[in-house]
Amino acid sequence: MGEKKTYTRRRALQSIGAVAVAGLAGCSSSGSEGEGPTTQSTDTETQTTTEATTDAQTTTNETTEQTQESTETGPEAADFVENPEEIHPTLVEETSVPSDEVLLGFRLEDSSLPFTTEVYRAADDAEVQATETYDTQDLSEVDLLPDSPQALDTVDTDREDIHYGTTTIGEPLKVTLVARNETDTIDWSAWSRTGYPYDGHNEDDPALEVDCYCGGMNYTAPSGGTWARVIQVTPTERVETGTTIALNWTSSRL
Repeated sequence: MGEKKTYTRRRALQSIGAVAVAGLAGCSSSGSEGEGPTTQSTDTETQTTTEATTDAQTTTNETTEQTQESTETGPEAADFVENPEEIHPTLVEETSVPSDEVLLGFRLEDSSLPFTTEVYRAADDAEVQATETYDTQDLSEVDLLPDSPQALDTVDTDREDIHYGTTTIGEPLKVTLVARNETDTIDWSAWSRTGYPYDGHNEDDPALEVDCYCGGMNYTAPSGGTWARVIQVTPTERVETGTTIALNWTSSRL
């Protein structure tokens, strides 16, 4: 498998920050309204302070252990593999491509997100890079999809499925990415794109023109709703007909 990356740092920082806030809140107290100050002995104050410090330390240790366990076993512990070269043989074996076309596989590596990104053919009049959110999960209400939404065919893997379609040289394969979010509102970004045998990155004359589930952009999926974005991939004359290409986008929550 390819190089792995683990998404854990943000969750750990959030947990530690929560413990710090809870500790500060526990240090302040006041009597009932109208009551005067209460005098306690130095021994009692020292004992109370020692007990509070011990309790806070215990809570911190327990929370740290829980955070470590969560990041090692929970959805936040996704191992990002970015392995289009390794999944390419599976895509070739499980599909067929006409001799005058090019097959494009879309793998959305979203293991750290609470949804699985779906891939549909875009509406004919949908503008490339158009992005919309909806307060419903009814795809008939998503105007970036055609009236009868048609999902791309998929190849199963032991991780995210590969969605695929075919096109001809110079003709874009335009699709709509769809995220139906069952949880609270979530913000995320797609921060990496790789491909095999082409990825279209940093080339003056690219084999693939990709527009664009873009790294560095922030996306939001509303609670109980739907996020959608239109992208397209166009093989240029540098690609031979009959070629199968695997593309991988990696994303994670902000």
